Amino acid sequence: MRLLKIKLQRILRMPLLFALFGFFSCVILSVVYNFEDATKTHCNVPNYIPSISTSIGDFRPQTYIWRICIALHCFPRIMISIFYFNYYALKLKDPPSTQFTILNGLNSLLTILEILALLVLTYVSSRENFGIHENAFISFMVCSMCYMLTTCILFKWTSKDPMTNEEVKSFKRKIYLMITNYSSFALAVYFYFRHNWYCEPGIYSLFAVCEYSAVLSNIFFHQQSYNVVKDSYLLIIDEHQLLEGKGKLNV
Repeated sequence: MRLLKIKLQRILRMPLLFALFGFFSCVILSVVYNFEDATKTHCNVPNYIPSISTSIGDFRPQTYIWRICIALHCFPRIMISIFYFNYYALKLKDPPSTQFTILNGLNSLLTILEILALLVLTYVSSRENFGIHENAFISFMVCSMCYMLTTCILFKWTSKDPMTNEEVKSFKRKIYLMITNYSSFALAVYFYFRHNWYCEPGIYSLFAVCEYSAVLSNIFFHQQSYNVVKDSYLLIIDEHQLLEGKGKLNV
């Protein structure tokens, strides 16, 4: 007996919407109501936009909004990681090799670790414990960047040869977003240390811009899964009744 049938695409929209709403609402509220405090750094030089860490961790109600959004988006993300582990295994034309199975498992593990790191940096702000927050952010970015790479490899590995037009478009979007994410993170690191070393006006704002780009490219990279599952459904079935039905058929 089918208890529930939900189009999987609707579930996948939830993490995207929660993450985007939390991100934009926190940054906008910080600019409108906490601009001076949000753009102030230890150097006391002019800056023009707040960093994400400051926006989500130092002010109310931004902190509450971000924590609620991230908490709500975690369960669908974990479901998605399980779905993709099975999806890539089923999509593979040949029997899965040991290398493929390891890479597929690593891909799922990376996205789960990414979610856990995001939870830590969300609930431990930079002002509460800078060391934990910093390490969680680094773990989040490393897992995220590695996940993007393994996803692109798996997508290419399991696609048709030659790929269809839709697969080519999806693969190119993934590659562009991955390059954007890598470049943004590298520039963010550069501007962060340049700000701390030289205390130049506006440099921390450039760091914030690169931070925004890294986070948004991460969100939209995950969004690329929509096209893959547009015709898929999540079914919840009463297993007891299903087994009873099988028993009757076997009589």
